[in-house]
Amino acid sequence: MRRAMSKKSKQKKRLTTNPSSQVDRYLDLIGHQIYKGDYAGAVTNCERLLNFLPKNGPQRIQTLDQLGTAQAMLQNFPRSYAAYTEALSLDPNDAALWFNRGMASRFTSRFGRSLRDYERAKELNIRPELEKKLEEELKVAREVAEKTLKLRGPDFTLDQLIEQEDLFQEGLLLTEEGEWEEAEQAFRASIAMDDCLPQPWGNLGISLMMQERYDEAEEAFKRALAMDPGYTLVKKNLAALPKIRRTGLAPIVDIRDPFKSSKLKQSITFIKE
Repeated sequence: MRRAMSKKSKQKKRLTTNPSSQVDRYLDLIGHQIYKGDYAGAVTNCERLLNFLPKNGPQRIQTLDQLGTAQAMLQNFPRSYAAYTEALSLDPNDAALWFNRGMASRFTSRFGRSLRDYERAKELNIRPELEKKLEEELKVAREVAEKTLKLRGPDFTLDQLIEQEDLFQEGLLLTEEGEWEEAEQAFRASIAMDDCLPQPWGNLGISLMMQERYDEAEEAFKRALAMDPGYTLVKKNLAALPKIRRTGLAPIVDIRDPFKSSKLKQSITFIKE
């Protein structure tokens, strides 16, 4: 008796044996899901499709673009950024991809990279209807990058800002994965480049606390509060330290994303082909 084929095997057979037009129809379905607001469904289908597509080619680029949009609308901005970054590695001359990554860069606090992304989008753009929108976003990106650089002093360059912001985001991703020692190193490297913000100190404190290095964590939290006395999350973690020292119980770590807001979708714009 022939054994029934699993659902996953059937999906794989359909996607690997049918012609390119089948993938195009799948992409049309994903586009329809995004249009209807089914972003979670679009993410699922994009990830499924990426498992079977070649590692390069226009269909993979289109799928990554769709994935980046859907993830952003779900406010999963780090995953949106990763999708657009992979797409750009395959097609670095697509102005729309640079524009879209510029938006994802902004919402992952990569303000220096966001400016560079929009500048590249403007250089590559050949669509007159996008010129006004590009100028608007480029103006915002330039203003934010200039303010961010101003915090770090006159000698801090845009390249340094991009490197520092990448280190901070790397630290956040490592904390999500529970890689506390590696996260500590990323936050320390970010602080070493320029010590002007409380967030790296607050997150460094969490990384140290999760390694049971409580005295060092306390110092990091106090440094963050010296910069921002109203830093609520750090206040809570500092207040919890005595009990954690006694019990050794790991706390529920809460690292807040400043761009996690239910109203954010109204301010996100992506370019479609």
